[in-house]
Amino acid sequence: MAESEAGGGRDVDSVVLVHGLWMTGREMRVLGGRLGQAGFRPVYFRYRSWTGGLVEAARALREAVEAADGARVHLVGHSLGGVVIARMLEEGDLPRPGRVAMLGSPMAGCAVGRKLARYGAGRWVMGAVAREGVVERTPRWPGGRGLLVVAGELPLGTGMLLGIERPHDGMVRVEETRVEGARAVVVRASHVGLLLSRRVAALLCDHLRNG
Repeated sequence: MAESEAGGGRDVDSVVLVHGLWMTGREMRVLGGRLGQAGFRPVYFRYRSWTGGLVEAARALREAVEAADGARVHLVGHSLGGVVIARMLEEGDLPRPGRVAMLGSPMAGCAVGRKLARYGAGRWVMGAVAREGVVERTPRWPGGRGLLVVAGELPLGTGMLLGIERPHDGMVRVEETRVEGARAVVVRASHVGLLLSRRVAALLCDHLRNG
């Protein structure tokens, strides 16, 4: 399911914002508002991050992207949202051009996820999308589109309790966000704080405009 903020006509680039695990998409509103102020059209994509499946989420995302207005449609994924984007693009590229950004996305695995998956309660808490896309097999980044990877290094979150190695954002280690061939930036922000950071918003605007 996707919700777009109208305005600007078809010549305005759309940015599809894909939320992470246990989220609903509302958490992306601050970031989306800043992108809107910069001249982009934010589209808020919502999927069942806990009760659904990875393939189902990727197919629904493709439908949302294809329905979005604009000559170019960009993609921004937070945490598990970046994994869903990669899974969608594994199945084939999109008809319209656009760039991609991932914020705290565990594209190189996730120590927190592996620890949780050892226990029945932990697997239940993670849900199927995260188990399939983070623990069992992380989708391969297919390339072909400009990719910005932003990692946080403010260790506030579950990772502190589980004792994962720094630097991390409280959930995902910096090295777990790395994608070969992507531009990588590290900012002083926690996992959720990546969505609230003005610097992250500025990085995204620059990347989506200029690559």
